Amino acid sequence: MQLRGITLEDFAASVARVNATTSEDGVDYAGNLRVHQDAHETGVRKITTVGRLDVHDSKAPGARRSWSGRRGKIACWHAFRDVVRDLLAHHPDAVIVTTMARYDAATFEDTYPATGDKNIGSMMAPAYMPELCDCER
Repeated sequence: MQLRGITLEDFAASVARVNATTSEDGVDYAGNLRVHQDAHETGVRKITTVGRLDVHDSKAPGARRSWSGRRGKIACWHAFRDVVRDLLAHHPDAVIVTTMARYDAATFEDTYPATGDKNIGSMMAPAYMPELCDCER
């Protein structure tokens, strides 16, 4: 994802805050979320950070399965939501761009839920992000 107007340190701070609290859904990520090691600042458009949110343990809260059902160190849809909410609360002028949507503070709550309706599986075996979550919702 591309985080415009957010430094790598800002991204890491949001992940740390989300790791240290219980989500609105009652999930305690217990430090399982992390900024993927390939995250970096590009220096394009003032401050742009390119990075991914992933997890330490694929069997702990905040992880999700792939569309085929395999476990991976992939952050779930809800963990992504919680980190982006925190980022936009602390940096209201930021813009976050993923392959699924473009988010900003004014439109995030309207845009985000629709991403759960996009098929990330195949035509023969459709899969949707909320169904792949392993964070005990």
